[in-house]
Amino acid sequence: STHAINIYAGVNGLEVGQSIVIGASALLLNIVQLHRTPQEHTEYREQHLQSLVLLIPFLAVSLALLRLNWYPSRVFVGDTYCYFAGMTFAAVCIVGHFSKTMVLFMVPQFLNFLYSVPQLFKKCGIPNPRHRM
Repeated sequence: STHAINIYAGVNGLEVGQSIVIGASALLLNIVQLHRTPQEHTEYREQHLQSLVLLIPFLAVSLALLRLNWYPSRVFVGDTYCYFAGMTFAAVCIVGHFSKTMVLFMVPQFLNFLYSVPQLFKKCGIPNPRHRM
């Protein structure tokens, strides 16, 4: 998931923005699961609470960073934020036991990768622009 976040690198605010959208979707999923799960299922509810404990600070930091990373950017996030975001999403989906749902949240990144494959291989003769999409 770290490389899925990093594939959009180079456009101001895009790495952080997509991380906020994915994180907010995971936050909403956890809240819905907590709301619909009966109180008797304490272990399942605790897993989603632990996932929320990881997501809420991540979203707060990402929202603050987005303000500085938006055009005209004053802060460039680079690989460090992409690794942080990707590993946070991996930890959140492992703790919350919703790895299949996280794969669905990453579909736009996978589609961008498939779109970029011909440009990534230089043998095809397709020029590789800085921003593929």
